[in-house]
Amino acid sequence: MNMITQKFRQSVNANTCIGTINTTEEFNAGLVELKEEAFPPEHNAAYVMFARQRSGEPNYTTKEITLSFSKEGLINGTYELTPLAHNVRLTYADNSNPAKPVIYTQSGGTAVWEYNAVTGVFYGTLKGAVVENHDDDEPKALTIDVKFSVRKNSALSSSLRARAVAA
Repeated sequence: MNMITQKFRQSVNANTCIGTINTTEEFNAGLVELKEEAFPPEHNAAYVMFARQRSGEPNYTTKEITLSFSKEGLINGTYELTPLAHNVRLTYADNSNPAKPVIYTQSGGTAVWEYNAVTGVFYGTLKGAVVENHDDDEPKALTIDVKFSVRKNSALSSSLRARAVAA
């Protein structure tokens, strides 16, 4: 096994986001990444955890959780997921029907997180997180309960990933 393949396998296994959607549907992300991004005020610079679960054949559709925590003044702890919260933001994308993806945004629940700057590991939970979609006349709501653990900058670029697969 070459070094690139070994590094690829380690990075994939290091990150997890596992739990349930609406208490019955399993969520087990095959791709989990942590990066830093800049957003408009008041969210500003933030840590962003992205988790994607992909279904199997024949459709390969995806469901995605994006959770971001403002870096400015934020300490490890528990945060409320209210619609107006600016220090933590949660979105859920259901791409079960690729022609009509459904995007949900936070409306309740809590996010608990801890970031270890020494190890670069970001971990925590979404407890009873409620996300809503308002595309139709009737709002749709889902609950998300997941545990996650992700190492900062552990995802490989697509070029490295392509080389690892080709090796």
